[in-house]
Amino acid sequence: MTDAHSVKKSANKKNAAPSCLHWIWKLLLSGTCLAPLSLSAAQVEGTIVDADAESPLAHANVEVSTGKASAITDSLGRYEIELPLGRYHVEVSRIGYGTQSRQIELLAGQNLRLDFALNAHALPQAATLITATGIPKSAAALTVPVAIIPREAIELSSAKNVAGLLEDVAGLNVHSSLYGYLGSPAGVMIQGIDPKRVLILVDGERVIGGPGGVIDLAKLPICNVERIEVVQGPHSALYGSEAMGGVVHILTRSPQHQRSGDVRFSLGSGGLTSLEGQAALTRSDLSASLTASRTALEALDRSPDDPDTDIDAYTQHFTQGKLRWEAHPNLLLQSSVRWLSQNEEGVSSQYFAPLDKTYVWRFPDQMQRVDLGAGAEWQWDEGSTANADVFRTYFDNLSSEELIGSREARDRSTDNVLTKYQLRFVHLLRRQHILTAGLEHTHEELAVALERTLPLGEQQRTVEVPLSSVDVADAYIQDDWQVAENTGVVWGARSQWHSRYGFHLTPKISFAHRLSAGLRVRASYGAGYRAPSLKERYFVFDHSNLGYKVLGSPPLRPERTWGLNVGAEFAPVEALDLRVNFFHNRLRNLIQTVFDPAQSSGSVAIYAYDNVGRASTRGTEFGLSAQLGDQLMLNGGYTYLRARDQGAQRDLPGRPRHALRVRAQWTTPGEGRLEVKLRRDSAVWADAEGTLRSPARSEWDVNAEQPLWVFALRLGIENLFDNRRNLDRPGDLRSLRGRAVRGGLRVQL
Repeated sequence: MTDAHSVKKSANKKNAAPSCLHWIWKLLLSGTCLAPLSLSAAQVEGTIVDADAESPLAHANVEVSTGKASAITDSLGRYEIELPLGRYHVEVSRIGYGTQSRQIELLAGQNLRLDFALNAHALPQAATLITATGIPKSAAALTVPVAIIPREAIELSSAKNVAGLLEDVAGLNVHSSLYGYLGSPAGVMIQGIDPKRVLILVDGERVIGGPGGVIDLAKLPICNVERIEVVQGPHSALYGSEAMGGVVHILTRSPQHQRSGDVRFSLGSGGLTSLEGQAALTRSDLSASLTASRTALEALDRSPDDPDTDIDAYTQHFTQGKLRWEAHPNLLLQSSVRWLSQNEEGVSSQYFAPLDKTYVWRFPDQMQRVDLGAGAEWQWDEGSTANADVFRTYFDNLSSEELIGSREARDRSTDNVLTKYQLRFVHLLRRQHILTAGLEHTHEELAVALERTLPLGEQQRTVEVPLSSVDVADAYIQDDWQVAENTGVVWGARSQWHSRYGFHLTPKISFAHRLSAGLRVRASYGAGYRAPSLKERYFVFDHSNLGYKVLGSPPLRPERTWGLNVGAEFAPVEALDLRVNFFHNRLRNLIQTVFDPAQSSGSVAIYAYDNVGRASTRGTEFGLSAQLGDQLMLNGGYTYLRARDQGAQRDLPGRPRHALRVRAQWTTPGEGRLEVKLRRDSAVWADAEGTLRSPARSEWDVNAEQPLWVFALRLGIENLFDNRRNLDRPGDLRSLRGRAVRGGLRVQL
């Protein structure tokens, strides 16, 4: 601990004369330079370090008596908290480290120094989230409903992608067959709001390139994922367009130790093979990590006579590198690169009514996504930081369709590029306000072209989306305000300028109040919006040979939503946590494809995008977490949902009225783990007209892991009782694959 103390002492001496920027910020935001310490208060300060390396831990969370006061350590691991006299319970946590706590008593005229040394993953850690407010914050102090999938659950799960992980979260629905979008992407619904209107982030940056606007979560690997945070309800005030229904934030792993690494190998039914490797190295102020994986799955044909019952074969390659350099005690530089490539192959059919004929196509599909990011963080005062970031992502997709038994073929190429610049400030004001403000500029480009080989071999080229671009500038502010000892309020707003739609203002407000030591209530209300995509504005989807076209519409208006969440958390004893949340969302100006009789001819029907949709979703979510003894952990949730198309006055398709999620985990001898999971959804409408109904879905999964020295053996069975689609029943949307067995080996280096 002496090294950490000497760092603290030298840092205090160095910062004895505050910078001009520090005082300008104080004058602008607080109107005062100095605030005398009350005689009825005392100050607690200290340093938090890594127990092994004795290096300071930045961004550690210090919480006093469950919400009475809190602080976040600076880049030198320092914190300060001013408290009234009395007795308190102080708890310290940081992502990747165990939790520590102490009881203290503050007397008149006494200032207390309280240092902590945390062990990396040595103890169960309190959930510390960043997506709900944009800053690290204890889950117990959040004012909006949030679900988290920690690294422990990811390692034990037999899922091979993000879609598989989200299936187990109460309140979410992940199913590629439910949406009817081109390519059947595995999107996620939150509170009954469809995947097109849910924002997907990786390390804070938006994922692009989804077919029909839906990000295919089945194409996002999990070998590099540290945890996933899901925030429910509209959050456009903090995250901008597309966060109408909520946010799924995928946070990737960063090096935590001086040297670490592991290799994983998996085999499974259906020809599944997977090889993953991860390595990290930290030397002094420089740390680096590298993650790579290769996954392959063979095709599955459930019915040789029906091409639409095939499961596609694919091969996926993924690589991610991260570099982190503490160039100065107050300056942190970071960079990252991600590369994802997937080749997919399958078959599909299309019915052509004029000839009463079904055409069968083979479609090889090649996708590549490259993400580049760089950023700097400057900390000029405790709790005050400035971040400058630049991010660019490239998405290229070549989707081919080859008509079986003919020379006819279609090659559709999609090029999507997004560039984003961000400047962000976080300032701790008077120990009661955490102010977050930022400026963003985003430039996005999209081009889609179709190369067609006709039956006689002649070539034809159609530009489905001409090279188009859009510029968006955003300014946002948020105040995380500790109003009173047991009451917190978060309010914020975002103003967006869109090169096509001008200015748009989105507000939000939420609060939480602790009624007693074990009971806490919260409520949030926010607006959301989604600007029409370049594809919706300029798309020309020409299937005249099949009797229809789909055309973009430049005059489209942004979609809008308003969402209310009211909930409570009750912990009657330390080992039991009960949660309930009521939600109600209203959506307007929804963009849908509608028949255009004015442009249609006798042989070709014309469809165009238009703002005609109105919908509402409401329901109640119940959650439970219980620690039953030292070996058994139980988590579960039940969701009741009503989702209505208000224009047609009927239920929206693909939304189960009742959904149940249960997960039980046992700790077995030798630090092994056994997990049993249940997913059950009630019957859903399979089509928008309400004529076909898909039966209820019920799936059980079993996963086990047993460490053996530096090895760990894993075995998993998905859909244990083989509950799958009845191929003779129209509208059955249950899983095609059925039961799947997975086995694997992990080697800790």
